[in-house]
Order: sequence, then structure tokens, then C-alpha cells
Amino acid sequence: MFNFEISKLLKNWRFIFFATLIILVPEIDLLIQLKSQIEAGFDTAKFILNPAEVSFLASNSIGHYGQMVLIWLLPLILLNLYTDHQVSEAKNGYLNATLIRNSRKKFYQTKLALSAIIPAFLVLLSLVINFLIALLIWHGGKDFSGMEDELQQLKVIKPFQLLVLQMEHPYSTVVIYIFIFTLSVAIFGMVTQAIVFMFPNYYIAYPFAFLLWIIQVMSPYSSTYFMQPFIEYGLRSIIPAAIVYLSSSLIVIGIGYFRQVRADVL
Repeated sequence: MFNFEISKLLKNWRFIFFATLIILVPEIDLLIQLKSQIEAGFDTAKFILNPAEVSFLASNSIGHYGQMVLIWLLPLILLNLYTDHQVSEAKNGYLNATLIRNSRKKFYQTKLALSAIIPAFLVLLSLVINFLIALLIWHGGKDFSGMEDELQQLKVIKPFQLLVLQMEHPYSTVVIYIFIFTLSVAIFGMVTQAIVFMFPNYYIAYPFAFLLWIIQVMSPYSSTYFMQPFIEYGLRSIIPAAIVYLSSSLIVIGIGYFRQVRADVL
């Protein structure tokens, strides 16, 4: 079933479009950064942005257009990429036919696995390419938007100690955050799939997923605290935000999965 689902996706125009979007958005974001850097000049390392500061997750491009597309609209991208396909499968009878041939548990486990693996692979690939290009073009850059000049002062302020550590090890920080963001996307991919399990209706699944995501992003325990490097928030903000994100996500995934597996009648 796993291979069959993948083969179906590769023939689906929506999947191809949104997969391409995930790959291209961080690279287009780099072009915006490059335009700004060319205007500022590449002649002095002090004024050339550090490659880590240019990376997509650092969110320093003018207008933040890339982040607005890929991060703020993430649930809509995930649903279109794969997880809302079950709605059309239910409408055309494919879902019933598949469940007759396979166990409910295997079917829904495969759906959840793919809802995590597919976006995680695409996001990881895109962010790695983004950072490698940044390393190539901005190699030797030292500018952290002026924060590097305040590093010694920041060291004595407890809430900023994590920021100082990240600035002292910028490349390792970006690599770690790439994996954190990839994992976060994988988890929310499963959340959107669980929502479709519960509500196989476009008009319910899309608003519900988007609302849940926006609440996570804009709450006092914003998920951006643990997804974005080089920000002023320390572990006292990051840890609670991660706990809230994981717990709420696991609740939705658990309810969606077990509700479907235990259903007696289609």
C-alpha cells in the first residue's frame, strides 16, 4: 500500500505543485536576501550577513514573504500535498474498497506515516539546499544584523544566554533547527491527517487545521519559539511551547486514529 500511495501522488498535479512550492519558497527567500546584500555590498566581511543569519528559518528577509507562505500557510499546504486526498477517496468509493482489502489499522497507520514522511522529506531537502546555498554565497560573512556587537553585554543577561550560545555556534544551530522544524512539520502533517480522519469534509478540515495551527503560532506559548533560531526567547519560553505543541498534537492524532480504527461500520 505504501508504494501504491506514492505512485498515485507522483501522478497528482496538486501534489507536484505543492511539493515544488515547498522546495522553491526557501530558495526564493534567498534571492530576496541576495538582492538586499548586493545593495549593501559584499566588500567587507563585517557587513556581509552570516550564512546562518541568511538561512530561511532565521526569518530575516525583507517582508518575510517566504515565511508567510511556508510557515503561516503550512496546514493548507499539508492538506493539499497529501492529507486531504482521503476526502475524495471517500467520495469516489476508493476508501471503502481499500478498507475491504486491508485491515483498518494498517490502512490508517500507513496514512499517518505518509502524512509525516512526505512533508518532512520535502522540507528537509528544501532547508538543506537553502543552507548550502547560503554557505556558498555568504561564506565568511559575520553580520548578525548588528547583534554581534552586543554579544558581550548579552552574555550577562540570563534570558539571552541561549541566543549567545547560538550566535557562537551558528552553523550547528541552523542544522539543529532544520531538524526541529522538519520534525514539527512531520507532527503537524499527522495532525492534519487525523483531522481529515475525523472530518472528511473540505469545509470543516481546512478551517479546523488552519485555526489549530494559528492558535499554536500566536499563543503565549508560540510554536515559533522552538522553530526559529537566533531569537531572544530562552528555554523558559521554548520548553513550555514545545510541550504545548506536542501534547495538543498528540491528542488530536490519538483521537483521530483510534476513532477510525475502532469504527465498526464504514
